[in-house]
Amino acid sequence: MSAVADHFVYGPIQLADIPDCIRIAVANFEEFQQHPEYIQQWFERRIVQNPWQDALPCVGVGVWHNGRLAGFRAMFVQPWWLNGESVPITFGSNTCVDQQFRGQGLATRLIEHSLEFAQFNGTVTAGVITQKAFKKCGFVEIGGSDNDFYRLRVGYRGSWEKRAGKSLGYWLGSLFDINLRLRNVKLHSGGFKFAEILHCDAEFDDLWDRAKAGYASCLERSSRYLNWRLFDFPTCPLRLFALRDAAGKLRAYAIWHQQSFGDAISMAVLRDVFYSLDDEPALQTMLYYLFAYWRENSISWASLEVASPSLTSLFRSLGYEAVPSRGNRYLIYRQPPLADNILQNWYRSGIDGDYFDHPL
Repeated sequence: MSAVADHFVYGPIQLADIPDCIRIAVANFEEFQQHPEYIQQWFERRIVQNPWQDALPCVGVGVWHNGRLAGFRAMFVQPWWLNGESVPITFGSNTCVDQQFRGQGLATRLIEHSLEFAQFNGTVTAGVITQKAFKKCGFVEIGGSDNDFYRLRVGYRGSWEKRAGKSLGYWLGSLFDINLRLRNVKLHSGGFKFAEILHCDAEFDDLWDRAKAGYASCLERSSRYLNWRLFDFPTCPLRLFALRDAAGKLRAYAIWHQQSFGDAISMAVLRDVFYSLDDEPALQTMLYYLFAYWRENSISWASLEVASPSLTSLFRSLGYEAVPSRGNRYLIYRQPPLADNILQNWYRSGIDGDYFDHPL
């Protein structure tokens, strides 16, 4: 540990410090005070059971006050594809400081201290206030001035069932859905099959090997990673749907979860869609089947939280609603700094990083 102020000491945190981190996190997040096991599950699944964590000599950084942990920045490692090479990247997940020590610059110092252990460091959760701290530490925004998230209506059935009851609402919702069906017809290409996947095998590795050369920077999507993140050690109830062509070849897949707002209204959040960048028919058909599936399951809205220059161009051309966001931004620190062409072509996904995610 290294002394930085008269009574604050900074240093790496290890597995033995996780219970103290949980204590601080639960105190900082009201939604977890009734279910502290959610935080414990996150540490277990995202760090303790992380096959790539050994690339980092710690599980994060902490600050101690009189021998008691007063704040921490948890960090976990993900496999990354960067300009044709496989490298590890460390994502920080929630920089938490005990309430009695807030306003003293501890969080900024924790961010700075984390860079001593990981010179390729990212965050996807920086709020408006903390963005200043990240930028001060040398982090740069990915995606310019916005997240490039988009939103669209996918169905009316849920809304009408809320207003008119299940039977009449079903009929009225189906009637109003006709325009949405017609809108999405242009996305459809024949000869594809769409199905949910509960375990990833070699065909996902084959798609990754075929597609990765087209990406300047993105999360590595091997079957090993996908199984770990989605099925073996999930921290959110994510679902994966695959698109295969008539020959049975995997051409694209999408990962999403559902948010419910009560009274039959819900939103599908697209966290990831992966395909060969030169295979736009597969991408558009994937979207067609997703929207149809959500509509048939009475989901009202879709939030598209995956971005790249090609995706942004497509979503804009299709007339989807841009959702400006300055509260949650994607920021990256790298020494030496990344080239502009990599930053500009970064493929941003809702499974990049993690932020104590949604409880199971």
